[in-house]
Amino acid sequence: MKKLIGLLAALCMVFLMLAGCSNSSQSGGDSGKKSVDVKMGTEAWIGYGPWWIADKAGIFKKNGINIDIIMFKQDSDINAAFASDKIQFANIASHTAMKMKANNDLNLKSVVFLDESKTADAMITKSKYKNLESLKGKKIAYEEGTTSDLLFRQAVKSAGLSMSDFKVVYMAASDAGLALISNKVDAAVTYEPYISTIINKDKSVHHIYSGEDSPGLISDMTVAKSNYLSKNPKVKAAMQKIWDEALDYWKEHPEEGNKIVAEASGTSADELPTILDGIKFFTLDEQKEDVDSGNLSKSLSTIKEILKGQKQLKKEIDVEKLIDIK
Repeated sequence: MKKLIGLLAALCMVFLMLAGCSNSSQSGGDSGKKSVDVKMGTEAWIGYGPWWIADKAGIFKKNGINIDIIMFKQDSDINAAFASDKIQFANIASHTAMKMKANNDLNLKSVVFLDESKTADAMITKSKYKNLESLKGKKIAYEEGTTSDLLFRQAVKSAGLSMSDFKVVYMAASDAGLALISNKVDAAVTYEPYISTIINKDKSVHHIYSGEDSPGLISDMTVAKSNYLSKNPKVKAAMQKIWDEALDYWKEHPEEGNKIVAEASGTSADELPTILDGIKFFTLDEQKEDVDSGNLSKSLSTIKEILKGQKQLKKEIDVEKLIDIK
């Protein structure tokens, strides 16, 4: 009898150990859902802040995603990582997604339409220059192929000028403003938090053109390749849910959220509220509403036409097929 009891006890212990091993491969504790490993790329753009909050606040984990957020310094780096499948999700500008689809034949989809930049993307210069016309023949620094590139080209077109009227100096967005205040260039096109950092260092620096001057031009989205999404449909739904929950968390815990975003982007938590005034974030309901109303397609079509006018698209694309928000 004692041998039988001992055998039963041993079997129970083995069962408990196996159950423990099984649970260790699942996420969410009591949820019992198997977790999925996901690599996602971002840059130090404030608009990607909710993803950093979702990571630090455990929102990814709660929704069954083991996230690895990789911070890139330049657009070209994150684009290359996405194209070569080193990351499954990339946070990129809308115009970049179009160029990757048209020029690199990447079958990608936008699963979250993140934000629209107003004053958080801008052309800045010293006080002696009052407008774009006054900068003719001068050196302008920005990162090639980025939102800064798109914004500058649109500013030039709006002013009735030509790209040949300026001496363009390509460099990383993080370096453009520094080049301005060190007098290596005469103007810079960049984005937050770099704009605020430079203005705080040199009070003579001011905006002469921003996303606000061309509404809807500068926006961002989270993209994934179509074949990945077809194999992982639940991941797409989870990412959309996580974005919404992160926005809610930020609203409910502003100090904590601001601290997380400030640390990730390399800015001051005190400066963040002013920077955020220049960015519009979109909830999932707002995204769906813009999809259903056709407003998102119209906005993306405007960007596409600008890119076509600048001869930056090698072939025609259907912006409707770029969107997978439902």
